Amino acid sequence: MKKMIMILLAAMMIVGLSACAQNKEEEKKEEPAAPDEPAEQAEPVKVPEELLGSYHDEIAGRAMLELLENKIVIDWSSSAFEKAHFDFDIVYDAEKNQLTYENGKQTNTVFESDTKSTVSEVYNDGTGYFEIADGKLIWHDDKSEGAEPIVFVLNDTESVPDMANPWTYTADIEEAVKGSSVEFDPPISVPEGFELTKYGYNINGIIEANYESEDRKLTVRKSDVYEGLELSGDYNSYSKNWQHSLKGLEVDLYGDGETINMALFGNNVAHYSVTVSDKEYKKTEGNGITIDELNSLVMGMQ
Repeated sequence: MKKMIMILLAAMMIVGLSACAQNKEEEKKEEPAAPDEPAEQAEPVKVPEELLGSYHDEIAGRAMLELLENKIVIDWSSSAFEKAHFDFDIVYDAEKNQLTYENGKQTNTVFESDTKSTVSEVYNDGTGYFEIADGKLIWHDDKSEGAEPIVFVLNDTESVPDMANPWTYTADIEEAVKGSSVEFDPPISVPEGFELTKYGYNINGIIEANYESEDRKLTVRKSDVYEGLELSGDYNSYSKNWQHSLKGLEVDLYGDGETINMALFGNNVAHYSVTVSDKEYKKTEGNGITIDELNSLVMGMQ
C-alpha cells in the first residue's frame, strides 16, 4: 500500500512538472515579439553647392530660374503684363546627373494694372527633369512633350542686371528698331478684331509687334539671329504640325489642323514667328487664325 502511494505521488509530480513546463512554453509564445529595429534611411544626396543660384534662359532671357537645395522656382515673363510661375520639389540623382521632380505646379498671373492681377492654376501634377551639362540646366518637361528642351545658364554678377529684364515696350516703332538693331516693317493688314497695342524689343536682337482682340493675343516677331521656337518663345505642344508655301517660303504651322497658333518661317537674311493665344493662356489650340488671315498678315511685312 505504501509503495502504491509513492508511485501515485511520483506520477502526480511528473504531471505537475509537465503542466508547468507547458504553461511556461505557452507564456513564452504569447510574449509579443520585440519590435524590429527601424531601417536606416539613406540621406538624400545634396545638390552640388556650385550649382546653386540664379539662372536665366540662354536665348531670350525671359525666364529666370532659382535653384535651391531641394527646390527649383521659375518665373517666365511672356510680356510686361503676364508671367508664368513654376514650383518644383526636386531630387538630385548623382548617378544620372539630373534633378528630377513630381507634382510640379504652374500658375499664370495676368497684370491688369499696377494694383490688380489675376492668378490661375495651370497644373499641379507636373513631372520631368533638369539635365546638368557643363554647368547648365537643360529642362525636359513632360507637360511640354515634343517641345525642344530649354537651356538655363547660371547668372554672373555682371550679366544679372541686363538679363533680368531684356525686353522694353514702346509705342514708337523707330525706338523699337533702334533698340533691337533689326529693321522691321510691321503687318499692313491684321485679322479682323485685332488692334496694335505696343512694340517690343529685346537687347539680344529681337523685335515684335503686339496685337489684341477681345479675347486673344497676336504677336509677330523678327530676328536676324534667332529662329524657330527660340524666336517665338512658344513651347506649347500642338496636335498638328504641317507645312505651307507662303511667298515662296516653306512655313511651319502649328495648331489644330484648321486654325494656326504658331507660324515659323524665314530665309538666310531674317527669321519670323507669328503666335496666337488666349489672353490668359488658359486655352491655346483652337483659337488661332486661318491660313488666309496669315497670308494677309504676312503680305507687305518685311
